[in-house]
Amino acid sequence: MGEWKKGGCILCAQNCGLEFEVKDNQIVKIRGDKDNPRSQGYCCQKGLKLAHYAENGDRLRYPLKKVGDTHQRISWEQAIREIAEKLLFIKSEYGPKSFAYIGGGNVGGQLEVGMGLRLLSLLGSRYFYSSLAQEFSNVYWVDGRVTGKQSLITMPDVENADTIVAWGWNGWMSHQEPRTRILLKEFSQNPQKKLIVIDPRLSETAEHADIHLALRPGSDTMLLKAMIRIILDQGWENREYIEKHINGWEEIAPYFEGFDSKRAVEEVCWLDYEQVVEATRIIAQTKSCIHQDLGIYMNRNSTLNNYLLHILRAITGRFAVKGGQIISAFLYPMGSDSDERNPKTWRTVKHNMFPVMGVFPPTLLPDEILNDHPERLRAIIVSAHNPLRSWPDTKAFEEAFKALELSVCIDVAYTETARLCDYVLPCLSYLESYDTTCFNYSYPDVYFQLRQPVLRPFSPEAKEGSAIMLELIKALGFLPELPSELYETGKMGITYYLGALNNYINENPQYLKLAPIILGETLGKALGSVNLAILVGLLVNSSKTFKAGAVAMGYPNDLTMIEKMYMDILNNPQGLILSKFPEDNFEMLRTEDKKLALKIEELLGPLQAATIEKELAELKMPEDYPLILHSGLHHETVANTMLRNPQWRGDRRWDTMLMNETDAEKLGIKDGDRVRISTKASSADIEVEISPYTVAGSVYIRHGGGLVYEGQQYGVNVNELVHRSERDEMGTPLHRRIPCRVEKLY
Repeated sequence: MGEWKKGGCILCAQNCGLEFEVKDNQIVKIRGDKDNPRSQGYCCQKGLKLAHYAENGDRLRYPLKKVGDTHQRISWEQAIREIAEKLLFIKSEYGPKSFAYIGGGNVGGQLEVGMGLRLLSLLGSRYFYSSLAQEFSNVYWVDGRVTGKQSLITMPDVENADTIVAWGWNGWMSHQEPRTRILLKEFSQNPQKKLIVIDPRLSETAEHADIHLALRPGSDTMLLKAMIRIILDQGWENREYIEKHINGWEEIAPYFEGFDSKRAVEEVCWLDYEQVVEATRIIAQTKSCIHQDLGIYMNRNSTLNNYLLHILRAITGRFAVKGGQIISAFLYPMGSDSDERNPKTWRTVKHNMFPVMGVFPPTLLPDEILNDHPERLRAIIVSAHNPLRSWPDTKAFEEAFKALELSVCIDVAYTETARLCDYVLPCLSYLESYDTTCFNYSYPDVYFQLRQPVLRPFSPEAKEGSAIMLELIKALGFLPELPSELYETGKMGITYYLGALNNYINENPQYLKLAPIILGETLGKALGSVNLAILVGLLVNSSKTFKAGAVAMGYPNDLTMIEKMYMDILNNPQGLILSKFPEDNFEMLRTEDKKLALKIEELLGPLQAATIEKELAELKMPEDYPLILHSGLHHETVANTMLRNPQWRGDRRWDTMLMNETDAEKLGIKDGDRVRISTKASSADIEVEISPYTVAGSVYIRHGGGLVYEGQQYGVNVNELVHRSERDEMGTPLHRRIPCRVEKLY
């Protein structure tokens, strides 16, 4: 028997609580942690396979430097020195816009981001790229306009709803809610609750639905406009709520006048009008919430559709209320407010693109490297990320990486991205270090879990990602010489240390902006972890609302709060509730009048232009690419690129392209046949799987394929089939609508 240790999953944003049985520093069994207050023992099949992440044939053991076409082992001292020298040279020659920081943690941990962004800032740059901008830029931008601040993330309160609308969300496979399958089963079995699925295909979630609106792929805009028109025609809008909580509705309402909802539903969306009316009635007249996902986020008209969803929620009184769309509480925000109307907001030099939540869209990155602008990107640091498999247009990324003057990869494994970088630095895995995420969506409770090491380091040379960033900061000369007192007081307790740090900053105010780095260097050494020091910094800098909620729960209303909270976090590895925000969710709004700012000037034109005739024309597929590729299908047999050993799937079928039986018959294709799928970007040969979970006119390839494990590639890299130009106005790739053709191989 081994020792059971509490931790958490790191493969999706749910971060379900797990328990690991560890023997001889190896994971021998994994189970859901019933003590975790959020997941309560629930976990999916992927989480139970985390041993493949912890120990696999691609784990990095020591720093590497590219010499010719191969990587050679070097010392940490040489790696840090040479990288720092090259960074300083590039800055002096080309300026601060030459740098970009990419990734910054994964769905398993983001404590490193604080140090990584400090490094970027000290170099003078603001170019931060991550997958956050690959899926969520559109909705976060809309959230920011409606709530008054981009970092105010909104989410469906499914636990308190009577009706869940799964719009482009296959929760049975992608989860994205605590205890998702249990939740969906409860809704499907309870006659007092309703599950409405809006998805072109009969997904695994749709099988449990009370109503399934199998709309025409890409016709979401017309369905949303029709639903809003139906609500107004039937008088189902919540007039009292509109008057009390919405600013701007009277200016938006005219854009829906005269819209032919019946024609839109039947002619454009290919749906039964009476069924849509009934679904709309349920949404408007019950305690409903809408969970949208990639079917909205990575599809055509994403920004407009997210806006229409908020309009739908607002006029039915389902925004900032229990069981509706709520603004999440948090210990620290997911990102920064980077409103592009502020002239100080940076833009890219090639596309003049702005960030959302402080993050730039990955689809633009190759072009920002492959151009002749004197301030083009020349040096990147990629951390805990694998853009060569996770981001669209792989061939363009390969070309771009080769054009860089400096590329550094910090990771657990020798990934496809690492293979192209000049320097590869090994970091501790999320099972060997302290870490956490900002995906703790809840309200009013602020749930928090610090994952603690369940394994000893795989390699004695591996370091925390944040510690590597700190070493680079020091080598670049940005950290002043610090008094020994700061190192010593850290050993005497958090409260004592914070007093000493405050005294030092008061005496040296020029170093105020360096406080997080000083904290990581001095307290990090005392605690044996830079990440733990960053956690202390997050607690110190938490909002007044968070601290007031913590005091209400019994924490002391003075500096000792931080140490008490810190110790509670360490003593509760299963996670805990740290604070309670005010029950009134409207208090989270940052608009001047504390109302929802429903009028978004930039979207009024697109709203008016979204006519039935225009949509009918744009929904037609080109003759040479008549089918739609859904690139990156969520499925229980796929994970992100962190699970590299294909054996984690067992004998389950996964490396296939799902196709509808009708399309297969037209093309003379049978289950198991090999075909060639071609897109604007590339082509690939793949086995066909005839599946009932498909819709005619579309094919589906799972994400997570094409990994090179121990020198051999497994599966098809679907991102190679997506061209970077297939994106929307926010730079979001249209992964749910890639034109393609399929030909049988003979």
